[in-house]
Amino acid sequence: MAPFESIGSIFGLVCAINVLNYVDRGLIPGAPIQLQAFVQSVLDVPPENVSVYIGLLVSAFIAAYSIFICVFGYLSIRHRPFHLVSIGLFLWVLASALSGISKTVASYPLLLTGRFVSGIGESAFQAIMPPFIDQHAPSEKRTFWLGLFGAAISVGTAIGYSYGSLMAQTAGWDIGFFVAGVVMLPLALVCARFIPMRFDHPMAYDPAVATADALRRCIDSHSSTADRRASVTLLGELASVLRSPLFWTSTLGYAAYTFTLAGLASFGPVILIGTGVLSDKVAATVFGALVVVAGMVGAPLGGYLVDAACRGRGTETDFRLVVATRLMFGLVLGGIALAFGAWLAVDSAPAFLVCMFFSLMLLFMTQSPHQVSILLSVEKPQRGFATGLGLCLMHLLGDVPSPIVLGWLKDRWAPDCGSVLDHDHIERLNPDCVLHGKTGLTRVLLFAFLWLGWAALFWGISYAIAHKKLRRQPKSVVLFDNYNTPVLSRNDSY
Repeated sequence: MAPFESIGSIFGLVCAINVLNYVDRGLIPGAPIQLQAFVQSVLDVPPENVSVYIGLLVSAFIAAYSIFICVFGYLSIRHRPFHLVSIGLFLWVLASALSGISKTVASYPLLLTGRFVSGIGESAFQAIMPPFIDQHAPSEKRTFWLGLFGAAISVGTAIGYSYGSLMAQTAGWDIGFFVAGVVMLPLALVCARFIPMRFDHPMAYDPAVATADALRRCIDSHSSTADRRASVTLLGELASVLRSPLFWTSTLGYAAYTFTLAGLASFGPVILIGTGVLSDKVAATVFGALVVVAGMVGAPLGGYLVDAACRGRGTETDFRLVVATRLMFGLVLGGIALAFGAWLAVDSAPAFLVCMFFSLMLLFMTQSPHQVSILLSVEKPQRGFATGLGLCLMHLLGDVPSPIVLGWLKDRWAPDCGSVLDHDHIERLNPDCVLHGKTGLTRVLLFAFLWLGWAALFWGISYAIAHKKLRRQPKSVVLFDNYNTPVLSRNDSY
């Protein structure tokens, strides 16, 4: 199939799939009032307790995603990446159907199952694609391409918010799930049948990696790479990745970052409505617009800045790592400062939205540098597994507890902010929320922003580790990073 003979066309396909993945993620938070009403109706729970069940839907997705992303990351060492991706995407289509049917049969457990299966499906794609892009993208643009991949996340999330809100108010949120599944089906078929073999080889059999291993054995008789590649075991690979201090600090920082962003994704529109910043008719759309523009600008810009700082030294792995960790540390500090500015300006909608936008933009700029820090913390054949394991830990410490914790805090601090039926029998946010819930909602917002301090701490340590390694690194022998790019690959694992 000629359109997918080039890496550029495959990258376009990958970005389209990533957008659709995050459209699916945005469907539930994009229709908060309708989903709250659905949960209250089918489970017969009072409005003041509904947020925990909404948070559980998000957490079920992330829990499945976190477990299976390690499985698919490990399988990518020995199995064709797009074969694994296609399996995941077909599961994703099934999950969309289950989620849509749940409304017809009035079943919260079926909706919960659909979200769980969706997490399994997406995990294959997210474990495999970042190292695939870093391996095959043009060497002088690879971090920028990772940024574009990250921008697709923001685009999909924002579309999901707006699309979910529109469908919930018109055809129904269940139809939103059905349509997403129909759109994904042909993309899954392309991944299964039409990706050329030269782009669809397991990481352990990458010819560039094989060449590097051969050279390592000649250069360094003490290298353990050959032995490790000869017998790939799950526990062996796990132990190897977990021995990297940089892997831990980068991952823990990203978990804290994700805790805050996941909480905002789940309850951002409700907080905007309840604090009086925006009305219920536009809150999801405006919040989605903030996210999409901040992500579209921030994610590629972060990647571009890494590539620009490494220009002329792009083959120096240690230098690239220092640039990436230094940038993500500085960016998260700026994002925290602007987030607190937004919190202080909550009584002024324009000031709040401006501060929130620039805070999100700086935070999204950390995505590509963080991905570089994870990829360069381990050896090349392990990068898919490290990506999966890092995302697993990040979600277990970030996405999974965040909606539940913040949902619980919202119910306790702002118990009047559930959904009610108005006189026209239309689901609305409880009017008492604006009168009595604002203080509680601003406390929830402050808690989420304070959590970003952990990201600053761990990413500061990441920069210190990378900088120390660069200063101590002896002059290395140049080995091959991929088909086009040499890299200083001795001691490229931290």
